[in-house]
Amino acid sequence: MFKKILLLLLVAAPLSLAAQKFGHFDYNGIMASMPETKKAQGELEAMGKQYTDELTAMEQEINTKIEKFRTEVTDQTPENIRNRRTQEIQDLQERYQQALNDNQRAFDEAKVKKMQPIVQKVMDAVSSVAKEGNYVYIVDKNASQQAGIVINESLSEDVTRKVMDKLGLAALTPATPATGTATPATGK
Repeated sequence: MFKKILLLLLVAAPLSLAAQKFGHFDYNGIMASMPETKKAQGELEAMGKQYTDELTAMEQEINTKIEKFRTEVTDQTPENIRNRRTQEIQDLQERYQQALNDNQRAFDEAKVKKMQPIVQKVMDAVSSVAKEGNYVYIVDKNASQQAGIVINESLSEDVTRKVMDKLGLAALTPATPATGTATPATGK
């Protein structure tokens, strides 16, 4: 009797695995096609340019002070003036480093604040597709490839279109790269 139950389990186990559904989707393609992503990226680029411009102006100020120091300070310059000018340059360099750190922190915080709701919206759509379609797993095919995980796409359904439908987005086409920018013609 025990052998019959064990045999039944061994025969039934592979059948239950075959009945499970697996899916994969193109996260990067979905994110690139979302208007919210494009808007957030534009705002982040503007912020990044503002920070870069500020740091460039500070670098120019430091370089000007260094050049002035090199041309005006000689061996005959009193030591207290030489020390004061050296301290001014060091203070500017410290201000520059502080501004660089502050700008990077502020940029990272703004990026999280702008992108997190968009990411959550995509993940909610994926979760909804998984529940409605009774999928055991739905994985991002790009992230899995980067992690060294191979998806057998013949056994896994591409649910990118379903996720995009949930988000109300137009279909991804092969001519639309995942970055959302057009590829220039090479003339070949």
